[in-house]
Amino acid sequence: MSVVPESSRRRAFVSSLPTVALLAASYAFRLPPLLNARSTNSDAAVIGLQAMHILRGELSPLLWGSGYQTSADSLVAALFFALLGPSPLVLMLSALTMHVVATFFVFAILRRRFAPWVALLLTMPMIVSPSSVHSYALYPPRQVSLTLAMAAFWAIDVAAARASTGAKEKWLAAGGLCATLAVSADPYPMLLLPLVGLHAATVSWDRNELAASARRLAVFGAGCVAGLTPFVILHRLAGAKSGPMGLTTGMLAHHWHLLVDECLPWALSYKVYYAHHVMDYRPWDAPGWFRVLGSLGALLLGGLVVYGLASPLRRDLPGEVRRLGFIGALAFPLAIAAFLVSVMVMDHFSMRYLAVLTLMTPLAVAPAAHALGVRRFATIFAPHLLAAAIAGWVGYGPFVHGPLPVAETPELRDDYTLFAMLRARDLRFAMADYWTSYRLTYLFREELVVVPTNPGEDRHAPYRRDLEAAPVFAYVHDPGRSREDVNTAERDLVSTNQSVERLMAGSLTVFIVRR
Repeated sequence: MSVVPESSRRRAFVSSLPTVALLAASYAFRLPPLLNARSTNSDAAVIGLQAMHILRGELSPLLWGSGYQTSADSLVAALFFALLGPSPLVLMLSALTMHVVATFFVFAILRRRFAPWVALLLTMPMIVSPSSVHSYALYPPRQVSLTLAMAAFWAIDVAAARASTGAKEKWLAAGGLCATLAVSADPYPMLLLPLVGLHAATVSWDRNELAASARRLAVFGAGCVAGLTPFVILHRLAGAKSGPMGLTTGMLAHHWHLLVDECLPWALSYKVYYAHHVMDYRPWDAPGWFRVLGSLGALLLGGLVVYGLASPLRRDLPGEVRRLGFIGALAFPLAIAAFLVSVMVMDHFSMRYLAVLTLMTPLAVAPAAHALGVRRFATIFAPHLLAAAIAGWVGYGPFVHGPLPVAETPELRDDYTLFAMLRARDLRFAMADYWTSYRLTYLFREELVVVPTNPGEDRHAPYRRDLEAAPVFAYVHDPGRSREDVNTAERDLVSTNQSVERLMAGSLTVFIVRR
């Protein structure tokens, strides 16, 4: 039996430390929302509810209430639920783990060109930047699609490292499959498709082997077609629709001001929005030193990205680094242009459409890291990373108290007071604003079913049928989430029902309604 030398084991342990640090930091930096996972929102709660029903055998290819998003995130959540139980914490862990996998794919790409600790430094924006903290990494849906998109970049990168023709073609096919499966799961990563295609084209191309280049591209294309098959099938189902996608030039002025004043500054961490209360995100009145730090970090990051765009001209850089840098940097003008003409852009929360900037930053700055050397690059990159970490942490709002996470926000006590009040009256059904409804339904595992006041926002029709069959129900107004005026709601209930009793559950206003 062979014995591994002590020196080899030590080297293996040391070489694994950056990977361990990547995984530990990815979860540790999200500790505040993990501790307060029960404050989840209704969009994420719908994923949890559907996952619970999947475990009961109720399968659906589409996300509840959506004609264009699949149940991919619900299926992943169901796997986590099967192992750990259907809690809000496990739901959040299911999305976060997918993001951590995506982060590892980027880290693995960079580790092939850089020392492990340098690769970790380059990957840090995916751990601390506000867009990865607040836009998608913690609250499904859409994380599965983004993870598949990053898997596509990684698979194509693996193809570039393979010498044999067969292995190269298999990995290219896998990259094409992941790229279009990502879009089949959710349209969110569609912006990354041209970048994946460019990546595959540059890996496939060899001017000395034109026939082999064409074959490799054809194999990649076949993978793409295979990945689009679920998309085609799903959109032929009854009830399927194209979704709220499209382009317009009619809102350029509005989108430009939103981009310059709010969304791009938030995405690049030189302006900070924080959760003043639950869903009420407001700009942080940052001290002067942070404004200087954030602005400096964004300017230096811009310079690193410009260097990445120009990297194809730098013949002193390795070809693989030039290719990755250009593809990553190209995401910046592409994402900004798409933002300006998208019909989906509405308010400062549209920053989520710039999340691809964070995903591609590690690749975009790789050429500068190679050219400058570790120390000079780290000095230039540090202001952005530090500003991003501060912005990400401050953005947690009520989940943090200075540098410390808050174990549980007081609002959750009101939720359980409400539950006890309604169950004491043998009530199982209620209605509320959308952002309150499904969150409470999931929080109490359907022991209390709360449907949206507006039937047009229903995500699961059987809930409303059960509510309408109940002779007595509750109406819940959450001042932190409800968009409805509580006094108007009371007048409407009184005018259309036999009796209405007004109660309080902490900060929640509750009406007990007899039809």
